Amino acid sequence: MTNKRKKISKQFYSNPKTFGLIAFILMFSLIVVVVSLRHNIVSKNREKEMSNIINIVQENFQQILKTSYVSTLTMAMTINDNGETENFEEVASQILKNKSGIDAVQLVPNGIIKYVYPLKGNEKAINYNILTSSYNLKKEAEKSIERKEIYFAGPFALIQGGYGVVGRLPVYKKNKFWGFSAVLIRLETLVKSSGLQSIDESKYYFQLSKFNSTTNKEEFFLSNKSDFSKNYFQTVTIPEGDWKLYLISTRKNSILSELWSLIIFGLLLSVVSGLLVHYLLKRPAELKKLLKQKSRRLLISEKEYKALFDLAPIGIAKVITETGAFKEVNQELCAIVGYSEEELRELNFQKITYHEDLENGLENFHKLKNGLINDFSCEKRYITKTGEIVWVNLILAPLWREGEKRLNHIAIMEDITEKKIAEQNLKESFEIVSEQNKRLLNFSYIISHNLRSHTSNIETIADLLHQTEEKEEKDQLMGMLKQVSKSLNETMSNLNEVVNIKSNTNLKIEPLNLNQYIEHTIELTNDNLNSNKSIIINNVPKDTVVNFNISYLESVLYNFVSNAIKYSSSERDSKIILSFNSLTNILKIQDNGIGIDLNKNGDKLFGLYKTFNENPESKGVGLFIAKNQIQAMGGSITVESELNIGTTFSIYFK
Repeated sequence: MTNKRKKISKQFYSNPKTFGLIAFILMFSLIVVVVSLRHNIVSKNREKEMSNIINIVQENFQQILKTSYVSTLTMAMTINDNGETENFEEVASQILKNKSGIDAVQLVPNGIIKYVYPLKGNEKAINYNILTSSYNLKKEAEKSIERKEIYFAGPFALIQGGYGVVGRLPVYKKNKFWGFSAVLIRLETLVKSSGLQSIDESKYYFQLSKFNSTTNKEEFFLSNKSDFSKNYFQTVTIPEGDWKLYLISTRKNSILSELWSLIIFGLLLSVVSGLLVHYLLKRPAELKKLLKQKSRRLLISEKEYKALFDLAPIGIAKVITETGAFKEVNQELCAIVGYSEEELRELNFQKITYHEDLENGLENFHKLKNGLINDFSCEKRYITKTGEIVWVNLILAPLWREGEKRLNHIAIMEDITEKKIAEQNLKESFEIVSEQNKRLLNFSYIISHNLRSHTSNIETIADLLHQTEEKEEKDQLMGMLKQVSKSLNETMSNLNEVVNIKSNTNLKIEPLNLNQYIEHTIELTNDNLNSNKSIIINNVPKDTVVNFNISYLESVLYNFVSNAIKYSSSERDSKIILSFNSLTNILKIQDNGIGIDLNKNGDKLFGLYKTFNENPESKGVGLFIAKNQIQAMGGSITVESELNIGTTFSIYFK
């Protein structure tokens, strides 16, 4: 045996380049794994963040377009059956007063702009014939006629100055084309209302484009028109204007740049590690071979009113003002709340309103009822027929003229449930990203701290070996070097297990009988139970089932039970009790051991390499790994403890 050790030692010290290369490969492999994990996390976070941002802006665009549609629809109602306009100025002023995202409204009989509000600043547009203008403007006006729905032209240079978009709704009277009802939104208003300027411009920027039918080229309209073909970007289309919206990362291959710096650093660290090992082994070889996310009122003829009422893409109801009962409802409202027209006529708005939102807007409703305000809007929740909760943007306006009896009012409801969900998802995404970054920074610190500690020890021993000439002292230093090497190997093994827990996203989760796994754990610790005079009481019902990964469950149970045995009190027989609450899904592991001073060590209890007693078997790894395994399964853990009384760990299963 002595000759075999001498032979291995001689081979170890006689091949410093080989073992230096092995150290380089092992260190570089670890760096590659860490860099790969960081690349995947950063890439997924960026894609998710950009997707949430562009989806919210798309929702804002859809809200602007819906508001514009309701406004053009309202303006169309000012045209009587003879094609004459009534109350244009009054209705137009109310629309602009209530719709902050619209700069002007127009009525365009036979394609000629005759009515504009406000007139000031838009005088040049009067009598402008859009159907005989430039090819591109004419083509976009004809698209709304062809589609028989609102279409947004532009952005283009306005005759009154500036740039903007115009949404035109074709109007038909007696089955003949009358002209257009239009809204004008200046480009700067569109940018502000849609939220295109509300992002971190140091990271991303928006671009809006449209295909020009004259030049057969894609045109870009926002200020930053630099080439972004090499940048990462995401796109969505807005069919109401044939627009394409881009969200573009400001940095070209920024993730790769960061990763390259990490790879270079890792390469250098690996080279240094390899050279250090080579040096540590080369020196003894030279010295005897020894070291390595409002509409307004409707006053039209009964036939037109009914058609517009039924076909509107938003929920509309005629409500009895005194009682709140539904008098008329359209199909879209029925679809939102899940009731038929007959069922809704038997209800009032109070019965379908979510209980927490009954007081929401009640004060403004009384003001509307008493004629103090003309309309108001609010967001509230309704309960559908199936019991689900839907969010709506509610607009209320009176259906009476000044001096008339206040009988009915109109309620316009837009389903904004998806928008609310998107906002919540965005908030949750930010929280997840923040938590992931926090864990990554903490793990990076752990790796740096532990590896630096070992390399420092190795360097110190190497210096001492270089300085001493005594064989006995050199042998003692070699023993210390082997101990440091063994400790480094244990550290690498622990860090590797932590990396596996944090990076494994495809763990198999299945229903497991908790009682059986506890009994198995008791068998594994039987020798320690006998030597420590410990008893384990398993009060977990035999039919208890939890959803968990097999290996993780075995590891978690073993860590907590073995710890309870290891830290038993010498003053009394050890007793360990396991119980399970099926209502809360909580497993409690209670012991009467030496306890933990939580005031002093509670914040460090589950830290890696944190120990709180002089037990030589304490490594500070078990609780850290167990907590990470529980969190990886969607659970959590809490602890209660008192010195010299005992400790209770509560594991919350998902």
